[in-house]
Amino acid sequence: DGRAVFIPYVIPGEKVAIRIVDDKQKYARGEMVELLSPSPQRVAAPCPHFGVCGGCQYQHIDYPAQIEYKEHILREQLLRLGHVDLIQPMQVLPSDLPYGYRNVLQFHPLASGKLGFMKRNSNAGFELSRCLLPGQAIQELWQTLALEPQSGITRVEMRQNEAEEVLITLEGEEGDIPEVELNVPVNLVYCSKNENVVLSGEDALTMGVKGVPFHLSAGSFFQVNDGVTEKMVSLLMDIVQKKASRTALDLFSGVGLFSRFLAPQTSALVAVESDPRACRDFVVNLDAFAQVSLYEGAAEAILPALQWKADLVVCDPPRAGLHENVLQALAQSDCTALVYVSCDPATLARDVRRLIDRGFALESIALFDMFPQTYHFETVVLLKHFEE
Repeated sequence: DGRAVFIPYVIPGEKVAIRIVDDKQKYARGEMVELLSPSPQRVAAPCPHFGVCGGCQYQHIDYPAQIEYKEHILREQLLRLGHVDLIQPMQVLPSDLPYGYRNVLQFHPLASGKLGFMKRNSNAGFELSRCLLPGQAIQELWQTLALEPQSGITRVEMRQNEAEEVLITLEGEEGDIPEVELNVPVNLVYCSKNENVVLSGEDALTMGVKGVPFHLSAGSFFQVNDGVTEKMVSLLMDIVQKKASRTALDLFSGVGLFSRFLAPQTSALVAVESDPRACRDFVVNLDAFAQVSLYEGAAEAILPALQWKADLVVCDPPRAGLHENVLQALAQSDCTALVYVSCDPATLARDVRRLIDRGFALESIALFDMFPQTYHFETVVLLKHFEE
């Protein structure tokens, strides 16, 4: 009847027998009953939880093909949602590590005290026996962590750095600090709504990017794939040098990842960030640069009221993309180059169209596979102002 049927874990070109599990008016969802003719791109998923776990979607596809599909998805989203038909070639940068690339992993504690993940398309958890995505230190440590049943801990996060030092963050309700017994030297922090309590070691970890150290507190955001993060920074620095930018604005600056590399190249840099923890880390990470200013608050509230001029604007917004106030402020500014870092191709396509309609033009685009084995990826778009 012309409706699309969405079937997970099937590769284009395959012949499969399916059954319909969700019948909607405009589309349907199905599941594979039998694989009749497999794709040459199909591989055996190495994880025993694949298909149950909600974390990975692409383990059944060989890694080079994953990259091809992600590029196709990005082009399709830009065309369908942003009405942008890419003429220029797209730079595509894979991860050097298809597995073992994550420097952070979040666990969902089960009622039994065991660590688990969330099931696909469900709020239910399942007991974890193996995960192939994190680095070696997390791989070795997470299985040794035991929680009391009904501990009150709602989330466990483990992060490792290049030296394989680990920061464990336990999240729970205020006042319910758990008792902890440690047999290994780790940094352990309990986070509630209003405070962090250090249970062991330090409340922060030093992350390295291209030889530059970053102070990262428990609960602050940082990119998950060290190798791909360095590739993103390299691209940003190439843009800065080509544009000969002297002043910069860093929106959604986080702990200062991009600002730290922009600061030595610019005479003035203004950063905006809403998370108080990230702002405190930013101050530590950019302390050596007197020409850097930081404003704490939402970009859509601060930017329209801020007296700023910048040759270059870098923005790395959350999945929801750019607020209308931010788009309008950028359109009315004197910036000649805008670097948009996105984790969501749909909102990127929407915002690129809105920026083009406000006087920007798409100059280059690069896809970074920050998240192998999943459908997620990062995109870095360079837009120039027509007035340049």
